[in-house]
Amino acid sequence: MKKFFLSLAAIFILFSASNAYAAENFAVEVLNLVNAERANVGVAPLRLADDLQEAAAIRAREVVEVFSHTRPDGSDCFTVMRNRGRTWGENIAAGHSSASETVEQWMNSEGHRENILNPNFRELGVGYAYEDYSTYHHYWVQLFRG
Repeated sequence: MKKFFLSLAAIFILFSASNAYAAENFAVEVLNLVNAERANVGVAPLRLADDLQEAAAIRAREVVEVFSHTRPDGSDCFTVMRNRGRTWGENIAAGHSSASETVEQWMNSEGHRENILNPNFRELGVGYAYEDYSTYHHYWVQLFRG
């Protein structure tokens, strides 16, 4: 009988791949939920932007470390964005395991709702990180650009 062992590196790669897959699926789900909210008030839909997706993924890992709009190095959260455009915004959340609960949490917060419904924004990046040994486990970031 053969025994099957995975090295720690292989386990990390598998975990990272499954996290990346979850984050990609969550991004599409958040986009759809946000665009439904925007449609309810007659605001044009957002589209995902690759560079914002990358920046939001970085920020999601950072908010695990420091749950703040300030980055762990002390700089402003928007320094993660290569191209800020004319207008920009960030929403962060923690604790919920589903996109729908997280969007609901944001919609129940005045400042976060304003970002989601801001007609000046045209693009979105969504980041998600899961950390088992952290306070909230699930961390979410939205980066908006207009």
